[in-house]
Amino acid sequence: MLCRYNQSGYLISRINLYSNMIARILGKSSLFGAVNYNTEKMDQGKGELMLVANFGPLQGLDHLKPEDYKAYLSALAALNKDVAEPQFHATISAEGKSHDKQALTGIAVAWLAEMGYADQPYLIVFHNDTGNNHVHVVSVRVDRNGDTIKDSYEHSRSVRFINKVMGVDEKHGTKAAIDKALSYSFSTKAQFMMILESQGYVLREAGQVLEVIKFGKKQDEIPLALVAEKLKSYLPDTGRQAQLKAILHKYAAIYDTELKPLTTPLPGGFNKATGRYTSELAAYLRAKMGIQLQFHAGEGKAPYGYTLIDHAAKTVWKGGEIMPLKELLALNGRETFTKQEPEVQNPVAVEAEVQEAGPETTDFYSALLKAALHNYPDLGQGLLHQGLEIGGTEEDPLLIDPPANTAIPVGQLLSGDDLDDFREQYHHHVYVPGIYIADDVDDQQIHGMRRRRQKKARTNTR
Repeated sequence: MLCRYNQSGYLISRINLYSNMIARILGKSSLFGAVNYNTEKMDQGKGELMLVANFGPLQGLDHLKPEDYKAYLSALAALNKDVAEPQFHATISAEGKSHDKQALTGIAVAWLAEMGYADQPYLIVFHNDTGNNHVHVVSVRVDRNGDTIKDSYEHSRSVRFINKVMGVDEKHGTKAAIDKALSYSFSTKAQFMMILESQGYVLREAGQVLEVIKFGKKQDEIPLALVAEKLKSYLPDTGRQAQLKAILHKYAAIYDTELKPLTTPLPGGFNKATGRYTSELAAYLRAKMGIQLQFHAGEGKAPYGYTLIDHAAKTVWKGGEIMPLKELLALNGRETFTKQEPEVQNPVAVEAEVQEAGPETTDFYSALLKAALHNYPDLGQGLLHQGLEIGGTEEDPLLIDPPANTAIPVGQLLSGDDLDDFREQYHHHVYVPGIYIADDVDDQQIHGMRRRRQKKARTNTR
């Protein structure tokens, strides 16, 4: 296994196919409060100053105080009055203890260089107060010429550059997802696109190809001719078709088929309609049998149809090929859906019961929430994709799973930096992207039983 070192001599990584690093950019500030935050960690014995770089004469002095670093950073920030919040604050976190403090410092140095901060004054502080080794980085967004450090697409760049530093091929996971999607049986191009969309990808038709996008960046493309060729081999499995109809009949007698709207969370306990629907039956089938029901509806109107993705048999069906939607909804004696209101609703769209969760339930929802926090372009998209909501109050937020009628305090699911990051993002309406592909959180946990696509239905031909 190869080893990589940066120019400062720090061991960066032993190169693996996948990175287990999370790079997160935290909230901006005008007062450089992150210096005090990290100093307090050191005073509490929970942090260690690993590196002070590019602070000029300050680095030759002893017994420096937080105010000294803040004054230096503020002096640079003053060179550009247009930058109202000049603090740059980020974390780089490993899975568990897989990387020690020296390795994490080396990774941070290399990552800062990629982000444009190689010549900026910065502090790197190692934290040991959670189960995952991590470092905090504090710097300033204005250089010595008064120019602003590039911050366009900052969050997606942070993901791309941590992958680069770790020697990860960003496109590998996308290629594997495409290959897997092409192994499914489907009858329309739209059905093929839904397979990838259900995994968080965005697909865009451009000329003769489908562009595959994730983390705000094009990862790969698929020739439309390849999809068209795959369509020619479509042959429905009538035996499986009959099985699926029997499954819907069986479990609709146990789980409610009423369609309820999914919402996207907003700060302050508010939720906004998404135009998408689910049901108790749909949630059960996805979790236990690998059968995904995706309902199609016009804005503010009742769903007019659905698509069934049979992940177990790798086949996509038009819902009507299995059972018309009207018949499906009537199986439990009710032909109904809950109309989605266009207004913002408060506090949550679906009532849920706060539960005393056992270890297995807590671990499950903790993995889902961490995936939403770190694995998507923003927290809102992550929660939407998992079919989850945030309710409660700003002081005591709840993670809500509407189909399961479950609500668990976020404080039971997150701790340390994860919890701090969640509160900061939610409070400031800013959701921070990252990447979490640690070995101990498998795809079922991350994408899990709440996997949902991010786009509205485009056509009724799926």
